[in-house]
Formats: sequence, structure tokens, C-alpha cells
Amino acid sequence: MADSVVSFLLENLTQLLTQELDLQGGVKDQVRSLKNELSLINLFLQKTEGKRHDELVKEVVSQIRDVAYEAEDAIDTYIITVAEHRRRSKLRKLIHSCDRAFTFHEVASKIESIKKIDKEIDDNRSKYGIEIAESSGGDAEAEKILHRRRNHVEEYQVVGFAHDAEELVKKLMEGSLQRNVVSIIGMGGLGKTTLARKIYNSNDVKNYFDFRGWVYVSQKYRIRELLLEILKGVTPMPKLKKYVLKAELKEELFHGLEAKDSSSKDKLKGTPIEDLNDIKAMNDEECRKALFEFLEHIQDHKLKKSLSGFVQGIYKKNGERWQDLDENELRSLLFDCLKDKRYLVVIDDIWDVEAWNEVSAAFPNNSNGSRILITSRSKKVALHATIVNNSVPPIPPYELPFLNKDQSWELFCKKVFWEGTCLPDLEDLGKQLVKSCRGLPLAIVVLGGLLASEDKTRRIWEKYIGHVNSYLTEDKSGCMDILALSYNHLPRRLKSCFLYFGIYPEDFEIPVRQLIRLWIAEGFIRQIGNRNIEDVAEDYLEELINRSLIQVAAKRLDGGVKTCRIHDLLRDLCISESSEEKFLEVHSNVNLSPIGKSRRISIHYGNNPYISSCPCKPSNSRSIIGFGGVVKLKSPDNCYLEWICKSNKLVRVVDLSNLGICCLISKGIEKLVLLRYLSISSGERHVIPNSICNLWNLETLDMRNSTGITICLPEGIWELQRLRHLYLDGPTSLPRTKKNTAALPNLQVLTGIAINEDTESHLAKARFPNLRKLGLYSSRGVESGILSSLLPLCHLQTLKISEFYEFPSATSISLTVTKITLVDATLSTAIMKLLGSLTKLRILKVRRDAPYRFLGITGLICDEGSFQQLEVFKMENLGVSGWYMGQGAMPKLQRLVIQSCEDIPMLPDELWCLGALRDVEISHPHPDLAEGLRQLQMRDGCKLHVYPPLNPTN
Repeated sequence: MADSVVSFLLENLTQLLTQELDLQGGVKDQVRSLKNELSLINLFLQKTEGKRHDELVKEVVSQIRDVAYEAEDAIDTYIITVAEHRRRSKLRKLIHSCDRAFTFHEVASKIESIKKIDKEIDDNRSKYGIEIAESSGGDAEAEKILHRRRNHVEEYQVVGFAHDAEELVKKLMEGSLQRNVVSIIGMGGLGKTTLARKIYNSNDVKNYFDFRGWVYVSQKYRIRELLLEILKGVTPMPKLKKYVLKAELKEELFHGLEAKDSSSKDKLKGTPIEDLNDIKAMNDEECRKALFEFLEHIQDHKLKKSLSGFVQGIYKKNGERWQDLDENELRSLLFDCLKDKRYLVVIDDIWDVEAWNEVSAAFPNNSNGSRILITSRSKKVALHATIVNNSVPPIPPYELPFLNKDQSWELFCKKVFWEGTCLPDLEDLGKQLVKSCRGLPLAIVVLGGLLASEDKTRRIWEKYIGHVNSYLTEDKSGCMDILALSYNHLPRRLKSCFLYFGIYPEDFEIPVRQLIRLWIAEGFIRQIGNRNIEDVAEDYLEELINRSLIQVAAKRLDGGVKTCRIHDLLRDLCISESSEEKFLEVHSNVNLSPIGKSRRISIHYGNNPYISSCPCKPSNSRSIIGFGGVVKLKSPDNCYLEWICKSNKLVRVVDLSNLGICCLISKGIEKLVLLRYLSISSGERHVIPNSICNLWNLETLDMRNSTGITICLPEGIWELQRLRHLYLDGPTSLPRTKKNTAALPNLQVLTGIAINEDTESHLAKARFPNLRKLGLYSSRGVESGILSSLLPLCHLQTLKISEFYEFPSATSISLTVTKITLVDATLSTAIMKLLGSLTKLRILKVRRDAPYRFLGITGLICDEGSFQQLEVFKMENLGVSGWYMGQGAMPKLQRLVIQSCEDIPMLPDELWCLGALRDVEISHPHPDLAEGLRQLQMRDGCKLHVYPPLNPTN
């Protein structure tokens, strides 16, 4: 994508100019010149946003992207060359001095190419500026054509919407008499419009509302057209002619009448015109009627003719059609038409908050049960529209689900077969094909349409098995263009983030925190003020979810998104757009030579895990990410990383953790000086070489899921000043340092660290001042003051301690942590007392991983008044036999999760008296506890979930 490439390159150049990197031989001036040129090109890209269907513009943008890539390669190569030059001896520096001269020449060459394109754009400003600005009509026309296609595709037989329709009709016809908004949200192709049409045409709705109106909005809406479309259904057009007198003409009318009144008082005596204020206070229709009645009563023929000509001239100026009214007048007209009616207006396919703000003023709140039903792909728009006023509780958006297996099959059969019944010998194949659609009605209908026009034979249908998405994406007019609307409507900052989902395999459950770290390493996330960049990235993801492009798969205990998914068709859209933009490529095997020109390579393999032994040509890929690992490799484990070190020196992101292989970090890793993200699983007796400390750009080092133990990190780890995330399986020791000022100021996450004197010393000396998440390992017999050493960490939010047996003697301590996880820890009375005293603790998780480990406790004791801020408490696989809660303990507890704690026979009575408690989940309870839960009467607002489900009492 040219936009993201140029933006990212601009950011890199800014950093390059401000860093201490030795930019000799005029390179600094050249880089500054390039930055200025790119800033101008960036303005052009912003101006052409949304107008890339124009082939001329598309070609220019493509050229910008390619040259920007080349310029980025030249700059990055120069950075690497300088870094390598610094590590050489004086003699080798002299020998390799020509390398720097060559790379400097490359930088200068690419900068000249950028300048040339910028000059071409400037020379053709009339072509690439004015014409583009005037091309919005073409955009609107293209969208109208797509809307007609969409209607053709979506007007299918309604299947699976009975429950949804029933729920929504209740929301429309019941509840407050105040005007309210009901919304249906979901991804494109889910059937939102079809469901809204079903509701709109139902007899109950027809009989309940005095007026029903329907308007389609779209991305390229015009507010006048929307208002006119609704007005056409309110009142027959003839009755609305001259209904509204424009404000400026009304002022001119009465100003003229007042002037004539003062000059002809005697002749007008006894006529209605004597009191102009009374007529002025009338509405426009009454005013018009009164004025023409007055003209009929004038006896003086000459005066009558003069005044009639004046009044008629005013009304002629006003116009006689709706098209003559401006937006404000149309709003007023629609408002007046609806104010005495109980109305239902459907606003279909609304994309922007601004569109709602512009049209909503036309809908009166007449306290008679009027409703507005909107359909949207954006949850943000729906939430905004539902906030009518503070006195009316908003109706939450209705999130339309995907069709289940039976509903999908029913819809498919109705589309393919005339009588809606599948031929018996095709049923097994048909169900396989329907499963590929993942419950998306649009995909099922398009697939059904394709098969309906084919012979109904196994030979034909077998061709589709395993290739459904390919057939659907080929038929762009039916499916992909409709889904692409959501992508086209994304702001620039979100487009790269969305396309990045193409790296993942089909139906892959994506860990959100890993995704966020990758986005940051790729440079997709913009720093906003002093906000934590991870929080900004989380906002980006929430926006993609709210736009119905990404689905939530699982949530964390605190309500945040833990994992997410993307529908297969949207994933195919990502891959298709990415391929065209050279953004990423997906390879279905690991024969890595040759590789294409895309900046990102995603390797998916299953049955051919063989890396070519042929020499690889140098690659300019910036990211290499692998998935697979179901078959044992035929080549050495470290061959992947070796290949990357030799042939991908410009790489920024390497993630091989999902390949199911063990990689060893070799000394050659120092060549990857641009590397920002490294995630691998290592083997036994693995030692991280000190050469990794030359990676001064490294932000994330993730070595979890490793089979071996890294005993100690290299001493040079303190040189990685940009390091933000360090994940280790542990227990790993931190290296000592002779420098009192040694620190990792940007480190946010540190896990897998052994508790020992060195660790406590480093923490107490605030060597990680911005740490937010810390994972520690303890061992029996170690006297620890670890908690007191955490006091300098004023940003610490999450703490995890494994195999912790003893706390210090202190009964309370002031920490900033809001979440604590204890694994295989002794939950003694002293430990529970100390935990209960933490004033900011909101989430507490305790679990036993070791199957036969005795943790030295028989019951949990929560003292009176303890855990004052705790909202979530999760116990897993604990061998405790009881739980005591003192009065006033856990007053803010909202969610309780108890998994496989089979020795607890009863829960404390105080638990069920907690007014904040909303959700209780219990799996595999003790038989006595199961019996007690079966007889328990839950209060309103609190839900109980038990697995396996409780059998009802006899």
C-alpha cells in the first residue's frame, strides 16, 4: 500500500535524522531532501484517498509505492552497511570503504527517482488534482450499481431469521413511548437488510405504525436525496408543492407588504392585511392561503394588481417542487409531516456518525412510540444513534449472528433446488460445501447460485470441494465487491492493520496480544501523545471489531479481547488486496527459494516441510512468519533462522513460533540489525548468544514454548534500549552489570525470570521503570523480599508468580498491581491476608499446574473486609477443601470462576449476598456442591453456569 509505505518511510527518515547514526558524505542532506519530497507525495496520497478506481491515479499510486519501496531498501541497506562498518577493525574498515560509497550512491539514486515522480505529479496538477476532485460523481454512480447488485444477491428467501425478527419487532413495538432507535449490526453479507425488510413488511409492524419509510444511505450519501426519499412516502407529492416558503423570501414578502401597507393605508382599511403580525405567525400553508384571500378582498383594481403581482412573484421565486428546497427546509418539512404520526423509518446501510447527525434532526420525538430502525456494519454508528436523550434508556445494538449448520443447509437447498430438497447422492458433498461458507448467508447464496446453473452431478460438485472460496472470489460482482465496501471505507491508519490478518491460516484463532506486538513492530501504530502504544493498538483492533470486520473469539477475565478471528472470505479479501499492493504473500509450502517481491511472507505448510537447499537469492522481505508443524522436518532445526540471516538482512519481523520446530539463535543473528520482532521456540541447552545484543532495533524477543532452559541472559542485554517485550519460559536469571545506570527504559513486559538476589536488586534499583507486566519463578527454600523490591515499579499492573511458597512477614504492602496470577503457590492464611490488603487488586487467579503437588493448605480464608477492590476471582485445579469469607470481604466481586476444584463441598453463604456479583461459572463441582447449586435460587441480574449441566431434581 503506497499510503502506509510512504508514511512508514517518513517515520523512519525522521528517526534517522535525529539518531546518532553517522550519516557522512552528504547522506544526511539527501535524507532530509527525501523526507521533504515524501511529505509532498503524502499529501497527494491523502487527496486521492477513495478515488483509486481511476486508472490514471491508480498507476501513479503504484509507481509511488514501488519507488518508495526501492528508496526504503536503499536507506535500510545503508543503515546495515554503517552498522557492519562500525563492528570492523580499522584495516577492514579501509578495505570495505567502497561498500559505503556504493550504498550512498544507491540512496542518492532512489531519492532522485522520488523527486522525478513528485515533479510529474506537480507538472500534471490539473490532471491529478482538479479532475480527481470532480470525480466523486463517478464514485457515487459506481456505488449505485453495486447497490443494485447487492439487492439482487441479498433478496433471497429468508432463512433462520424467525427468532431475530421476533426479538426486533418487540423492541419496535414495546417499551418507552419516546422516540427510540433500534439497530442491527454485523459484517457485510450477514443479511441485515433482508432481516430489516422482513420486519418492515410484517403485518404487525404495518398495523402498528401510521407511517413506514425506507431509505438506503451508503458510503457516498447525499443528505437531500435521503430526505426526499423519505418524503416521497409520507404524503402524495402534489400536496407538498409550495408547502414551505424559504426564510429569506418570507422576509422579503412581509417587508414589501409592510412598505405597501404604510403607503396605501386608506385603500387597505378593513382588509386582513391590517394586522400583518397575525399572518406572519401562521405556518407557511396558512400564511399563503390568508394572503391570497386578502388579495380577493381588495377593491382598488390597480392596487390589487400590484400586490398580486408582488406576492405571486415571491412564490414563483420559491419554486414549486421539493427539489427547490434546501436541506434545512426539507428537514423542517419532514419534521412537520411526521410530528403527528407514529412512524417507523428504516435507515439501511448507514456508515458514518455524520450521516446520522445530519438526518436525525428530521425525526420528531412525539412520545407516541415512534421508532427508527438502522442497519450498519459499524457498532460505533449504532451506539451513537441509540443515544437519543438521557431520559430514554438506549436499546443495545442487535448483533446478527451467523447462520447455524441447519439454517445454512436449508438456505443452500432453497437456492440450488427448485423444491428446496437436495438429491440424496449429493447431500454429503453439499454439506461439505456449505460448511466452507462459515454461516455467511451471502456466501451461501452466491455458491448456491453458481451450483444452480450447473448440472447436479457428483463430478461437478466435487470440483468445488476445497475450493469454495476461490469460486466465490472469482465471482466479484456477487460477493467480494460487497465485502470490499468495508475495507474501502476504512481510514488509512486501519487498512494495513486489516490486511495483516491475511498472514494467518484459515479459521485460525489469533492471540490478540501477539497481533498487537506484530502491528507495533511493523510500524502500523501511530504514537498518540504520551499514551502507551499498546493501548493505541488495542483501540485499532476494537475499531475493526466494531466495523464487523473481525470477530471476537474469546475474552479475557477483565473483559478485553483475548483471541479473535476473521471470516475466510474477508481473509481472502486481505490476501487479494495485499497481493496487488505487494503487501504480503502466502506460501503453502516452505520451499523458500525463490520468494516474490512482497514485503511480508507468510508460510503455511502441512505435508511438505522441506526447505530448499539451493542457494537463496537475497530477499527484501521485511517480515517472515510461519505456521504449521504437523510433520517432522527433514532438515536441521536451525535452518530456517540460518536462511533468514543469510538471505533476508532487511527483515524486521521473524515469527517461527507457530512452526512447531526448535530454532537455535546463532552468532549470525547480528546481521539482522533492523530486526524489531523475534519469536522462536528453542531447543535443549539453549544459550542466547551475546551477538543478539547488536540488534539495537529489537522491540520483542519471545522465546516461550521452548523445550530447554536458558539459565542466564547475556550481559549485553542491557544494550537493547528499545526492547519492549521479553518473554522467556524460565526460570532465567538476569545478568549482573557494573554500570549503576544500566536500565531498559522501554521494557513493558518481562516474564520467566528467576527470583534471586540479582533479580531483586535490579527491580529495587528501578532498572525497568516502565514495566507493566512481570512474570517470576520462585523455588522452595529461597528467602524472598521480592514484593518490597517491586515498590519502585510504579506502572506495574500484572504480576505472575510460579511456585511461590512463602511471602515476607509483612501483612500488607502498597503495590500498583491490578492483576495477580499465582501458579502452584501456597495459599496460606498469611498469603491470603497480604493479597486481601492490596488496595488496587481487581483480578486474582490461582491455579495448580503440577498434578500431584501438595500446596500445604486445606482451605481459603478471606478475612473480614479483605479484597475491597476485587472484581474477578478465578480458582483452577486447587486441592482446597473449603472456603471461608469474612463479613464485608470482596464487596465488588462481579465474576467468579471455579474450574476443577473438586474438593470444595460448599461455597460460603456470604458469596450469594454480594450485590455486585453478576456471573458465576463452575466446572466439575464436588457432588455436595452440585446438589447445593441445584437447589439455589439465583437473584435477578446474576447468572450461574455449571458444567456438566446440573440434572433437575426429581
